[in-house]
Order: sequence, then C-alpha cells, then structure tokens
Amino acid sequence: MHPILLKIGSFNIYSYPVLLFLGFALGTILFFSQAKRERINKRKIFFFPLYIMIYAIVGARIFYILNYPYQFLENPQDILKIWKGGVVFYGGFLFALGGGTIYIKRHKLSFWKIANISAPSIALGISIGRIGCFLNGCCYGKPWSKGLVFSFNSPAGRAFPGQPLIPTQLISSADMFAVFLVLSIFKKHQWLKDRNFLWFVFFYSLHRFIIDFLRADSLRIFLNLTFSQLVSLIMGISAIALMLLKSSFKPDVFDS
Repeated sequence: MHPILLKIGSFNIYSYPVLLFLGFALGTILFFSQAKRERINKRKIFFFPLYIMIYAIVGARIFYILNYPYQFLENPQDILKIWKGGVVFYGGFLFALGGGTIYIKRHKLSFWKIANISAPSIALGISIGRIGCFLNGCCYGKPWSKGLVFSFNSPAGRAFPGQPLIPTQLISSADMFAVFLVLSIFKKHQWLKDRNFLWFVFFYSLHRFIIDFLRADSLRIFLNLTFSQLVSLIMGISAIALMLLKSSFKPDVFDS
C-alpha cells in the first residue's frame, strides 16, 4: 500500500526493509531473552543473530533471482536492490540453517537447544516482515471482489491495476503470529519444547502450502504447484518424520 514509508529530500526510506529490520530486531531480543533463561553462554551466541541474518538475506535473494531470472536479464543492476522487495523465504531459511549449523558447531553449542529457542523468534520475525510485504505490495493474492486495491507503483498494482486482491500478506502475518503464540505455549511442556523447531517447520510448511493457492505472484511449475509448495511438502514431511524419530536420537545427534 505504501512502498515508500518516508521521504527526506531526494532520499527514500522504504517500508519493506524497515519492517524486515523491525522483525529481526524484535526476534533477536526474544532470542537473547530465551537464551538467558536457558543459561546459554552469552558470549558464544552474541554474533549468532547477525550471522544468521546475513546468510538469510543472501539465500533469500539468490532463490528469488533463480525463481524470476527474467526480471534481471535486462536490468542486472537490480539484483542488489533488495530494499524494493524480492526474497524467497525458503532460500533464506536453508542458507540460515546451513550457516547457523556451522556457527553452532564452531562454538560447541547444542544444535537442538539453539534451534528450539530460535523457533518463536523466527515466527515473530516473519509475522512482522509480512506487514512489510503488504506495505510494499509484493507477495500479493489473486483478484477478489472483497479484497484490497494496491497502489499503481507496487508490484501488485502493476500486475492487477485497480483490481481488489486477496491480502495474502496480512493473512500470512496473522498465521505466523498465531504460530509464534503456539510455540510460546509449547515452551511450557518439555516434550513439545524439545521439538519446537520442528513444529515451526511443520506449521510454516502447512501455512505456505495453503497460502500459495491464494497467491497470484508465484509460478506453477509441477502438478499446478509452486516451487514453495513443493519445498513445503518436503519440509513438512521431514519435520513430522524427525519428530517421530527424535525420541530415538541421542540428545545432541547433530552436535557431534
């Protein structure tokens, strides 16, 4: 709705990166709060959120470019203009997971403990970030008579000028805030707490598989499913399998 949050002379402050940063900041505060409660060495995790953020941004942008290469063939300089939108969550998630695992092993931390306390922070960050998508007009839904009309200078407005669209960004934001609340409740029960990260992966995968049926910005690549829906199937099934198998793991099977 409002891609440009504020103008200072000729300098524009875009709503999308501002909301992404706000989501990251609040998620980081929550993460450190939980880490303190779990008595994790603060010095060992001090740079962990920044490390994750860098990997996530790079991975999310790479996946977006691979998904929509035609947007950058004529204007390759736009590859770095991330403040205008254009990231894929699963790219950021997978890169962050790989980079986070390296960081955890290097600092001799517990993979599951760090992953589980990170889960609510990730859900909260996504919830806030999706509001940035709404203001930016990306990740838009299909035409709907009771939907919202986006500005002409937004991706949604250019794709469907003057047409009301399903506000999939706000639906996603609400869904992820609900996941954040559920994961926060799960922390009170040991069995659920020990699987909080896997629950997050399952809930997000389920959400993303469903919401993509309402979105109009994603290409259908196989069986009328989007790339993210195919990844969601793999991630969701993997999360369930790991939850069922986790009781037979050694506590820190990924930490050795």
